[in-house]
Amino acid sequence: MKLDPVGPALERVLAGATADSLESPTLDFKRDPHTVTGRGASANPQARLVEVLVDAVICFANARGGRIVLGVDDKTPGPGAFFGTQADPTALRNRIYGNTRPQLTVPIEEVEFHGTRLLVITVPEGLDLVTDSKGKALGRDGTSCRPLTEEARRALAHERRNPDLTSRQSERVAADIAPGALAELRRLLGQLVDLRSQMADLDDASLLRALNLVDREGRLLVAGEILLCVPEHDVLDLMMRPAPGAEPSVRRFREPLVLLLPRVLDLVRSTIDPEVARVALSGGQEVALPDFSPIAVDEAVTNALVHRDYARHERTVVDHSPNVLRIWSPGGLPFGVTEDRLLSTVSTPRNVTLMTAMQQIGLAERASRGIDRMFREQVRVGQRVPVISADEYAVEVSFTSGAPNRAFAGYVASLPRALRENVDAMLALVHLCSRPTLSVTDGARLLQVTEVEAKDRIDSLASGPVPLVERDGDARRGVRWRLRPGVAASLGTAVRHRTRADSARPRVEAHLQEYGWITNRTIRNMFDLDVQQATQMLNELRSANVVVKDPDGPQRGPSIRWLPVSSS
Repeated sequence: MKLDPVGPALERVLAGATADSLESPTLDFKRDPHTVTGRGASANPQARLVEVLVDAVICFANARGGRIVLGVDDKTPGPGAFFGTQADPTALRNRIYGNTRPQLTVPIEEVEFHGTRLLVITVPEGLDLVTDSKGKALGRDGTSCRPLTEEARRALAHERRNPDLTSRQSERVAADIAPGALAELRRLLGQLVDLRSQMADLDDASLLRALNLVDREGRLLVAGEILLCVPEHDVLDLMMRPAPGAEPSVRRFREPLVLLLPRVLDLVRSTIDPEVARVALSGGQEVALPDFSPIAVDEAVTNALVHRDYARHERTVVDHSPNVLRIWSPGGLPFGVTEDRLLSTVSTPRNVTLMTAMQQIGLAERASRGIDRMFREQVRVGQRVPVISADEYAVEVSFTSGAPNRAFAGYVASLPRALRENVDAMLALVHLCSRPTLSVTDGARLLQVTEVEAKDRIDSLASGPVPLVERDGDARRGVRWRLRPGVAASLGTAVRHRTRADSARPRVEAHLQEYGWITNRTIRNMFDLDVQQATQMLNELRSANVVVKDPDGPQRGPSIRWLPVSSS
């Protein structure tokens, strides 16, 4: 919220107005208790000054911020209101800091106004609920400060930890709506096949209200500003590179989001190669495989623009080369979301009001987090899942493209729709194509859930019309799953660990024929592997019925002797 200017208000007081008539939700005047004499004087004016200022600072911090002018009596009109102050700004700043929770550092500016020394204290909006050292919380109600109820305290704390900037009143007005923005809104609504399409017939004011883009008084909200007004600064860079690391060509955009998003999505889609390979299905049909999944990329670009931190003026960046696509958006992950729980965390979007409007007009899907769709769609076209990295300043989604895994994409295309759209199934299949088994621990990491939930979710893939996995028979290694034989056969060359074991099999069999047994160390030396890789290969050879453990030797550890199945 823009703070009311101090200078014009002081001029009006000097001209005969009272300061209290000029106070606002973001401006307050205070008289220094040191200047009060007679019956109303405080026994301890310094303590009283600190108490008054701490209350006012807390009040503004729990609202939208504000300014406090110290040295002006708010009841006296004209020049007589300027009593001034001799308070030390540093001492006041320290006392305010020590008496607020969380501790606030406020700028204090000395102002000379017609020969009178005043102090102007600028209070920023708090990042959390702010109280004094005893837990008292105040909030601004018009031009007054009132204690916050327990319910109001909880609501404010939740709002501050999950702030929705887009729900606030904008400094722009309806007249600032860009030409063509409302027409595009109506075009998008008119394309929908449900009751939302009826909103296209509403007048402008009713349409803005129906989409919750204005408040009760019809004033534009920040969501309406972002969606419909031309920004005051550039909001997106589209960088195109002929090769990774090459100098990019850059297009910079400054448009309302309702016009910007469809345009950018079309531009990015036009750079995606829709067919880098084809895969034939059993029914004679063929499926084209792109270098990047258009659905996954749409989700990533949409998320970057809808969920970014609009309090920051950095631009969203889409950086595209033939093999790499990166999407960078300002602002860290929303409160309560971490990188290792992106697939499973149910969180409140940062920009709830904007997101709701985008969902209403069909530009974003509220029910989907987008992340699961990105992962699922990339896997479905035989590409790798995107890499998502985040810190407190930004989130980056990185896609890489290579020769698609045609065997995997062909098998997935043959599955029922319910499985094709099941992110658990896609991620489990990817894992089991590179490793022979999936443990509970790896399953929890893969699906980004607890081990208990992972066990239930992976077990569900072992049932149904098309079961994909089955429990591994070795109970001593804990709960593990492997591909069902029919699924492994249908995946063909997509099952890379089987190819590796098959290629190793002749050398292992030759060694067994010559020496009669083999150990983990021998496998390591033969194939230049570490202990875990050698153990995995031995387990694969055991699953292929090539080797068994020596029943008379150690049953655990790298010293286990493995015998050929025919001699056991």
